[in-house]
Amino acid sequence: MNTTKRLSKYYHSEKIYLWEWILVAAVGLLVFSSAAYVDLKSLTVWSTNVWDVICDSNIFHLYEYSAENIYGLNHEYMGSELMSVLPWSVWNLPIWIAQRFFGVTIVESSLSLAWSKLFLVALSVLMLYYTYKICMIIINDKVRSLWCVFFTASSFFLYVGVFYTGQNDIIMITASVFAVYCLLRNKNTSFLVWSAVAISIKPFFLIAFVAIILLKQKNFIKIFIELLVSVSGLAIQKLIFMKAPMYAESMTNGPSENMLAEMFPANIKTSFGSVSFFAIALVLICFYAYTRNFDNEKSTEDGRILYCKYVIYIITMVYLSYLMFSPFSYYRVTLLVPFLYIMICCNKQNLGYSMIFDTAMIIGLIMRIIIRRSQFCRVTDTNYSLFQSLMGHRIDPSTASYPSLYEFFDNRFGLIVDLQALFSSIALASGIILLVLNHPQRSINIPKQLDECPRILIWARTVLIVPFILALLYLFTTATGKLY
Repeated sequence: MNTTKRLSKYYHSEKIYLWEWILVAAVGLLVFSSAAYVDLKSLTVWSTNVWDVICDSNIFHLYEYSAENIYGLNHEYMGSELMSVLPWSVWNLPIWIAQRFFGVTIVESSLSLAWSKLFLVALSVLMLYYTYKICMIIINDKVRSLWCVFFTASSFFLYVGVFYTGQNDIIMITASVFAVYCLLRNKNTSFLVWSAVAISIKPFFLIAFVAIILLKQKNFIKIFIELLVSVSGLAIQKLIFMKAPMYAESMTNGPSENMLAEMFPANIKTSFGSVSFFAIALVLICFYAYTRNFDNEKSTEDGRILYCKYVIYIITMVYLSYLMFSPFSYYRVTLLVPFLYIMICCNKQNLGYSMIFDTAMIIGLIMRIIIRRSQFCRVTDTNYSLFQSLMGHRIDPSTASYPSLYEFFDNRFGLIVDLQALFSSIALASGIILLVLNHPQRSINIPKQLDECPRILIWARTVLIVPFILALLYLFTTATGKLY
């Protein structure tokens, strides 16, 4: 076999090579080391505050103690429920001990913050393992299931939500993946329990849960009971802390209140009043889910697989609708993992087209995130990161020529800043096309099918975030106002 044929065989192989997994890990390490995002600091401190109040008083004083903000966090109030940080608290016990007994200030320690963020990476690995198991339930194909894990692990959505910002969304996502895995294995009680856990951590999964229940259940009494069970964890937390000092103020003034208020913006005015595109989409998705009936099909293997595909499809549709029609913090795109890629990989046709539009959506979102002046790739986020610790100095952002990539783009590539609508349109259109391409039943007739994803696209997609991170590190190393 000549060299050309060997290279062609290597390039078109279905196998994921070891060096490709190493590339994913290397990109993750670069992103992980480059930032200590402001939310990571707040979430880490709140998680260790749990141990402080347990030792000094009791857990009911958590919100009061956090509101004292003795470490000068950007977030004055802990505006989320206990479960949003409780699992993290167990992991962060060593750094709390270091702070409590050895004088290590967590928010000023790059190693402490890295340890805290490592918990989210560990959860991501666990989530990826169950992503593989879900794919195997649906398609029973080890190769395609591994590719689903690869696409999820190498996605910008995971890099930015876990490795860059260190958001606790992945805690909820992991619990929701457990729930879906139990549902697909017909373990309804476990599904409800894990759904309640996910919703008690962050209520985002509730909007997807409602649609899932309407897909699987047609009896309104049972629907109501299962909905009650799903919010039981959230309700129990609120009942426990109802009279806790500063709990009500924290919930009112914290980030959660604004997040829920912004979920259903008034997009247009009608004779009925102002309406929200996301609310309309949610109603239509729920109606669509309720009108799918699998009572007869579930008795056959093909019917069971179709039902499983619909579960994944409905979840993806809900989260994509939220991101398309509601204002969101840029790291919220993590909600798409792993369900978007399970949906794509469970469709045996046009994988190549799906990954092309996935990449287009990612590029559109990255550019839109930067030029709308989101808190992404700011020089100040590199302070107290592992990279900053390696460089030996911090940066005063007020003295930096380019405090973030937005200012750099605005100064060097002013035209790009004026193309916000273009990038938003590309992302929106790509998201819609992905839903159309990967419908569980209605295949799209395309003149030339592309069932294999070009490997060059896979490599390019994996490193999409790298130029932006390297640009951030360049701005950090060349900035004036160094603090030693």
